[in-house]
Amino acid sequence: MEYRPLPSDRAEEFREYVDYAFSPEDGPGIDDEVALDDQPGDERALLADGELLAVCRHYWFRARLRDRWFELPGLSAVASPPEHRRQGNVARMLAESLVEYRDRGDPLTALWAFEHSFYARQGWGLATKFAEYECDPETLGFARDRVDESGRFRRLDADDYHLLDPVLAAANEGRELALDRTEQWWRKRIFEGWQGDPYVYGWADDAGELRGYVAYRVEDEDGGKRLAADEFVAADHEARLHCLRLLADHDSQVDRVSFYGTPDADLFDVVDDPGDVECEVKPGPMARIVDVPAAFEAFAEPAPDAPEGAATEFTLSVSDPLADWNDGTFRVALADGTATCEPTDAPDDEADATTGVGALSQVVAGYHSVADAERFGDLEIRTPAVRDALAAAFPEREVFLTEGF
Repeated sequence: MEYRPLPSDRAEEFREYVDYAFSPEDGPGIDDEVALDDQPGDERALLADGELLAVCRHYWFRARLRDRWFELPGLSAVASPPEHRRQGNVARMLAESLVEYRDRGDPLTALWAFEHSFYARQGWGLATKFAEYECDPETLGFARDRVDESGRFRRLDADDYHLLDPVLAAANEGRELALDRTEQWWRKRIFEGWQGDPYVYGWADDAGELRGYVAYRVEDEDGGKRLAADEFVAADHEARLHCLRLLADHDSQVDRVSFYGTPDADLFDVVDDPGDVECEVKPGPMARIVDVPAAFEAFAEPAPDAPEGAATEFTLSVSDPLADWNDGTFRVALADGTATCEPTDAPDDEADATTGVGALSQVVAGYHSVADAERFGDLEIRTPAVRDALAAAFPEREVFLTEGF
């Protein structure tokens, strides 16, 4: 069995596998207008005797976590046809992907799960929740009264991507796993769509500075037309109100509008009647540690003023179903603002703490506090001193990774 870059003559099979896995209702067919080599990312294949067993795509993102920028592989388009399923091929593809990431020196990876329970069994843990808001456009009419008509809206195209970049950065300030988009990603994934390019409008203030933008499509549905915003981004509250005003001003064209945001967004606090807004909280991407020592040494935040009595050294037993280099016991030392983590021969059943790699991934990413990982996951800690040390090294953060990939 061989894991390798997708052979150039197997691109059609790759598309067939992905189409069957994610949109079988569309029936057989190839979209020849979408060339694989024109898209971000790199395709991989798992083959045996020349037969394609499974495929996937890797995206090479640059992300921020705990004040550090790092390379975050995004795993996508994992697919295997019916004749090769239930044979462990997808798990082999995932394991080989982790080997590739480790060889690159990547401490974490992320993916959107087609089934959370499947990827949880493979060591991934939920890392983000987000909310989809939907309402009648008139519900957002309050925004017209909250801001004057200063500044202006203008239609944007792909050549304007550099104007949107600082707006997104301002909106993501303080959010973990925020991505630093490349020009190719802006052009191919924000200004282009699989079923038609979106409209992109930005609001600039009187000084000409762009401070908010919306990328959206208008869809025909059984109940009428809906304006669906895939990107609703504002650098500040004033810009957010102007973007809401833009959606409200479509009341003569659409019956509903929808957009995404954080679950704690202030829409319910500013709209006239919160009951007019539907809000559905949804699971976002899952994250996974690639290499336990690398993750500790990259992201642990051992404060010089750690709680009195907190452990400065302890052993941690990790179980990992895919990466044998993570499956064992590690000695962790936290001192002088730095962390070290290395394998040890100490018995697993005598470790100061035990955890699955998924729960540990959630703690490292900031999605779960140590206490939440004990409550909701399989993290078990023997002593308060170790609990205090882990909590000080990995405080809970706001994680908001909603990039579509």
